[in-house]
Amino acid sequence: MKQSSLIAQAAISTLGVLVQGLARFGYAVLIGRFMGPSDLAQVSAWLSLALILSLLWPTGAGNAASHFLAHARALGYTPVHALRLIQRTFWISSGIMLGIGIPIAMIGLGASPSGAVAVAALIVAYSGYILARGIEIGLGRITSAAVWDIISSATTLTLLTVVLISQLSWALLWPITIGYAVFGVRTWLRSHRGHSHLKPESIVDTREILRLTSWNSVGLIASNGLIQIAMVFVFLVAPSPAAGLFAAAMSLATPASMLSQAVSQVLIPRFSHWTAVDGVAAHKNYLKALAVMVAALAAVFGTISFASQLIVEMVFGSEYAPAGSTMALLLVGVFVFSIGLVAAAYLLTTGRARTSTVFSVVGLIVGLVVMIVGVQFWAGGTAAALGVIAGYAVTTLAVVGVSLKRPTGPQARSGAREPLPGAVGHRQLQ
Repeated sequence: MKQSSLIAQAAISTLGVLVQGLARFGYAVLIGRFMGPSDLAQVSAWLSLALILSLLWPTGAGNAASHFLAHARALGYTPVHALRLIQRTFWISSGIMLGIGIPIAMIGLGASPSGAVAVAALIVAYSGYILARGIEIGLGRITSAAVWDIISSATTLTLLTVVLISQLSWALLWPITIGYAVFGVRTWLRSHRGHSHLKPESIVDTREILRLTSWNSVGLIASNGLIQIAMVFVFLVAPSPAAGLFAAAMSLATPASMLSQAVSQVLIPRFSHWTAVDGVAAHKNYLKALAVMVAALAAVFGTISFASQLIVEMVFGSEYAPAGSTMALLLVGVFVFSIGLVAAAYLLTTGRARTSTVFSVVGLIVGLVVMIVGVQFWAGGTAAALGVIAGYAVTTLAVVGVSLKRPTGPQARSGAREPLPGAVGHRQLQ
């Protein structure tokens, strides 16, 4: 595909993810403004729990969908067989996520029975959304995904406005849950359509999809999960108002990462396509993409960090002023994470997903150790932010270093000689 087409797709995908990120950001701002730090801390902790649990399988399955569906379509075969398997695994994983999430919400995070029901619905809805978005990207329906991101976000904020006006504190999770469900249900209803012109046989080895998803999920828990774990950590070790300040800082720091997340989601199927055609050219294209992302993200994060104190007070009010320094620290961590995300996407599609996963696990361990030890010397929010920086720095330095070396073997020379996307998946796990 032409470079101009990739840029256009990345821009459209970025728009959709940006809208969702802004909706989640607006969600936190409205709750913080109208309900206060304690309610903001509670809702943010529950949201973080849902995001962490989605990393156990659905997010990895979404990445697998974007890879395997795109690869099958690129070779002229129907993606339906892989799609059915991925969707079945989602429902199995949902039961496991609920079995873990409901007890944590009630015992660890203080949810009432009705609150636990809301958390359970959020876990399934968000996980369904993140998988559905990977399916849409893998099927090449990027514009459609962006449109429904906008519809989903508008639904979320409209319902939240009703909840806040009515002062229904028990219903604070339902608007965002319904918004995510709108996107997921719509994808589920149409994902099997439009493939009749492709060869009907399956060319994907079931084991390769499961292996790739498994390893990718471990890596995602270790990488993406660190900052969400930080939110839960602060909620557990700090008073509710202080946890609310950290939640405000996190809600302001993380939207900037939407750019890299949107672009990397587009890059996964694009790297797969490039590698299938010419692995040497794919590596050169990756290096160009990485350089552009580093420059763009440095400008974005540097500007936001410089104005962090002012942004906090403008958005949340003077009551949240102490969150400015925490926001600046978190921005450093999110910037480093964003760079690593691009490198990890390339490693996933070039036979080195396991390497990326191992480094992510090491980074997670380092981050948690820094948090636990750091809370003995600093406030919970500061310790958590420093843990995020340390963990992501370790992972990103490692994955970028590995990604700079071009992979060897048949796939590196020309993936077009590889008849099965399952074979690509196998090498990804080496």
